[in-house]
Amino acid sequence: MPIRPYDDKNQLFLLPRSVNEWVRADHPARVLSDIVDHLDVSVFRTVSTEGRPCYDPRMMVKVLLWGYATGVRASRKIEERLHSDVVFMWLAGLQKPDFRTICLFRKDNQPAIEGLFAQVLVVAKQMGLLKFGLVALDGTKLRASAGIGSFKKVSEWRKELAKAQAEVRRMVADAEAQDAADDARYGSDQRGDELPEELVDAKERVRKIERLLGQLDVGTEETQRVSMTDPQSRYMHTQSGSQPAYDAQVVVTRDRIVVHADVTTEPIDTNQLMPAIEGIERVAATKPEKLAADAGYKSGHNLRALEKSEVDGCLPETEERNIGKLKRDYPDLYGKEVFTYDKERDCYTFPAGQALLPKTKVKRKTKYSDSVSTIYAAQRAVCRDCPEMKRCTKNQSGRTIARDQYDEERLRMRQKLGTDEGKAIYGERKCIVEPTIGQLKTVGGIARLLLRGLVGAKIECKWSTTAHNLLKLSRLVAGGTAKVASSM
Repeated sequence: MPIRPYDDKNQLFLLPRSVNEWVRADHPARVLSDIVDHLDVSVFRTVSTEGRPCYDPRMMVKVLLWGYATGVRASRKIEERLHSDVVFMWLAGLQKPDFRTICLFRKDNQPAIEGLFAQVLVVAKQMGLLKFGLVALDGTKLRASAGIGSFKKVSEWRKELAKAQAEVRRMVADAEAQDAADDARYGSDQRGDELPEELVDAKERVRKIERLLGQLDVGTEETQRVSMTDPQSRYMHTQSGSQPAYDAQVVVTRDRIVVHADVTTEPIDTNQLMPAIEGIERVAATKPEKLAADAGYKSGHNLRALEKSEVDGCLPETEERNIGKLKRDYPDLYGKEVFTYDKERDCYTFPAGQALLPKTKVKRKTKYSDSVSTIYAAQRAVCRDCPEMKRCTKNQSGRTIARDQYDEERLRMRQKLGTDEGKAIYGERKCIVEPTIGQLKTVGGIARLLLRGLVGAKIECKWSTTAHNLLKLSRLVAGGTAKVASSM
């Protein structure tokens, strides 16, 4: 079988090849580049190095977005690709900004990338790919750039600070005593003002711990675990165990376009539903018709807020496989649904006619919920004389029922999700948002953050989701299934 010649890596060309020939005509990077060329990137700031002119923001944006789209996020890795990867080289026009320039450009342009995210949504709308009939919301944990060993409870950091301060005082006292002894032995003409290395290290540790404790929010509990490396990250429970993380919130359309992306330090999703809807309104000037979210967002407050905002929500109280099933501690006893609530009389009635009247109120307030429940109870004699008592309660004092201010909203949501339509709409949720999050974390590599602090996490999340949207649009155009609007 003939073999192609392969023996001369120093082959010379009579005429140089065009850079434009390095990337095939239908490559998604070409479409991404064309779209960015039509976006306003004038607000992006770029710094000059060594007195040279600044790099064109369009080039820097393209390189960073393509890096996030393909999982090459580290500034040093991007610089390496600018020397070895023809797509990166083509996007950069053979320019080679160093990793410091790339890193600073990414970090110093948070407002600009927020605006670019919104501009890409406008492009998607012009292409007919931004539809708000149904959107799905979900949260996912992003591993912070901090080691597990850097976490200690606030109370432990205070003890560590006291210990370090005592160590500094001891070292200073030892140094002063040694200086006095040296003066007595050799005279006082020696400098003797050089700090011992161990004292410098101890003082630096004191400064670091003091800075850490000074960054804590007012009211931070002493039992909360805080990282020296990234004080704003939180120790969160994930599927792969507890680890330093931030909680990212993502809203996705049926076309897998991300229309909202944000990051929070709260470990659970309860308080993030309405900020997500407000975020969509802010960037897209509209609200979704329907929104599906999992049980992590369940709260009476969210149900009421959805109704007030006129967004048709699908928000179950339990996991999807248990929707429609009654999960009770005593399944053999009558459930709350057997009783009828009379709003005018403010009481519950049993089918046989017995009444449960309001007895007391219970307030529950946590960081993530706030409710006031009324406890309804029947008189002991009423329950004792009822032939159904053994099937109704195990409490010898009689049956009680709790009702809070959100019970009506919960009942309406339960009824909606019990219908075939409700089940079908909610069933789409996992097919919309979960694959998108999977792409962001596995293909885009956002599972572990590079920048530290909440602002850094927000910056990375916006670059990643903007790149995801652009890559989605670019692939559709390159594949011939969509066209860029002629008005661009």
